[in-house]
Amino acid sequence: MNIAEIAENYSKDKRKMMSNCVIQNSNYTKNFTQYHTSSLEIMFAEWHLLFPQHKQDINCKSCRAAVVKFWETMMDEWVVSEQVVIKKPNAKKKKKAK
Repeated sequence: MNIAEIAENYSKDKRKMMSNCVIQNSNYTKNFTQYHTSSLEIMFAEWHLLFPQHKQDINCKSCRAAVVKFWETMMDEWVVSEQVVIKKPNAKKKKKAK
């Protein structure tokens, strides 16, 4: 499965939960030089539900970076898919009478 298929299969509630985790973690890392613990644990738990064969260790620096990057990419995919759904065709222009 690719990222677009995975993003499409997520429910609105899970999307909101994961988006909140990514935003909370992002804001936390801007102020401190570490990850937000509870957000990171949720990201890892969801990762292991999606990819049980690809184990990632929360104590490994590159594993943490990969999981966080994956969820940031997923969040970007959700934003793009919502923009495509919201986009409406332009209304027909009225012709001016001569």
